[in-house]
Amino acid sequence: MEFRSAARPASSLLGAAARHAHPRLLTTPLTCSRGHKTVARTKRALKIAPHDSFLPDRTAPFPAADSIIYNPPASEASPAHTPFLFLPSSDPRRAAAARMRKTTGLGGSAPQTPNGVAMRYSHRADEPKYHLTAEQVQEMRRLRSEDPLTWSVIALARKYNCSQVFVQIAAPAPASHKAWLENQKRKQEDRWGNKKTAAREERKRRAELMYRGEL
Repeated sequence: MEFRSAARPASSLLGAAARHAHPRLLTTPLTCSRGHKTVARTKRALKIAPHDSFLPDRTAPFPAADSIIYNPPASEASPAHTPFLFLPSSDPRRAAAARMRKTTGLGGSAPQTPNGVAMRYSHRADEPKYHLTAEQVQEMRRLRSEDPLTWSVIALARKYNCSQVFVQIAAPAPASHKAWLENQKRKQEDRWGNKKTAAREERKRRAELMYRGEL
């Protein structure tokens, strides 16, 4: 209280002096305003309850109260699945849907229009391809056995336009090349320090525990 009573006349004096010195720069008096300066007030202001779709259904008795929350993300609208109520009166799909509702036979499939809207579907980038012949597979094996360094898995996959998994299955590396790679790996591991070696051993141990279901 003492500080506030002393600060009020000081602020009034500073405001009067500033107005007399620079009347154009300062046209409003000095007033103190308090905002969200504490963590508690900020958290209280930002505390918003989640939407009902993110909350589980608690209406059923236990143990049925634990339910799966189905809240899929928004996706691109498909013109092939437009609801009947959203179709305009001049749309031919409205008449076709009305005819399908009236008919009782089995012929309820909608005709495929050649001028329809092209649908965009996401395809896998690594779809399997079955375009290689037996001669090409034999050539792949020959190149892999003659010079495995030049004709690596990536180089053969790029040459024959196939996946790297297919190259590893159809043209595996010779035993001498595998032994050379293992020797190079062992030499690289010998140059590791104590921390990196311990980290790699700990990673292997955690992987074994995870495979056994103990982690």
